[in-house]
Amino acid sequence: MTRCLARLNKAFVALLAVFHLSSGAVYAQGDRRVDGQWVWSAAGGAVNQSSANLSDGPGDVAVTRGYLSGGFGYAWDRDTSVSVSLGGGTTDYDFSSAALIEGRKPWGRIRDYRLSMPVRFSPFEKMNVIAIPSIRTHAESGANLRDGRTEGVLGGFSWKFSDALSIGPGFGWFSDVGDESNVFPILLVDWKITESLSLNTGRGLAASQGPGLSLNYELNSKWTLGLTARYEKIRFSLKEREGRSAKVGEDASTPLYIVASYSPWPMASITALAGADIGGTLSMEDGSGQRIAKADIDTAMVFGVAFQSRF
Repeated sequence: MTRCLARLNKAFVALLAVFHLSSGAVYAQGDRRVDGQWVWSAAGGAVNQSSANLSDGPGDVAVTRGYLSGGFGYAWDRDTSVSVSLGGGTTDYDFSSAALIEGRKPWGRIRDYRLSMPVRFSPFEKMNVIAIPSIRTHAESGANLRDGRTEGVLGGFSWKFSDALSIGPGFGWFSDVGDESNVFPILLVDWKITESLSLNTGRGLAASQGPGLSLNYELNSKWTLGLTARYEKIRFSLKEREGRSAKVGEDASTPLYIVASYSPWPMASITALAGADIGGTLSMEDGSGQRIAKADIDTAMVFGVAFQSRF
């Protein structure tokens, strides 16, 4: 059972990105916008990454993530809104008994807490601006939560060139566990290629701590299929353990998914995904930021479900 649950993880970091910029861009889904009123939101889900071998050492690992969040916000009009979101979850790494990262015992459960305040506004008729400042904590169970705290912001602007295309630059900046900082570019795009086909940032896996895009095909008013790709990197503080000098752990990969979303009523959706996590690496650092161990992970299958609702 533990192993099965542990396969529902890492992709959910990415799956949450299905919602994070879209909740950051709260009320910004075409005719589903809500103007001049308060809106409450809820989101959550779980993802299963199947067992994958550690290519540089013995053993394997499966990962499971579960996450819930809630928030509220106010939309003055279709382009201006402010909201607050609070969420938490866990990531369970189920390493086999023989698994080692260059001879070192790896970690177990990672706790994840986030507080963010998405803001949207339109300073000019054809320009939309979004900013999402946030505070996050990623720490292994038993580690000090303060050691895993980071602050940062996702932001950018897009220019509406036509009714079918809005595009512009964005960026992400986060302080990082281990006294590092993480800066990456984001492409903010909303391109309605045809009546049914669109290319988007935000409604895909494009927010957490890595850039990404989603190609979506709207089958009808309730069903949407999509292809998503992004880069994901998570760093977390490790608890003190006898014989282990590592203070920081890192999990990086490139998730590629097929996503199916069902909207039973406006401003609500249920999403399922299936795909692969490729190019995965696990690493450990000491207190001075020096990498002391690293292992590559074989490509792993991923399955997951999630939901979001605004009311």
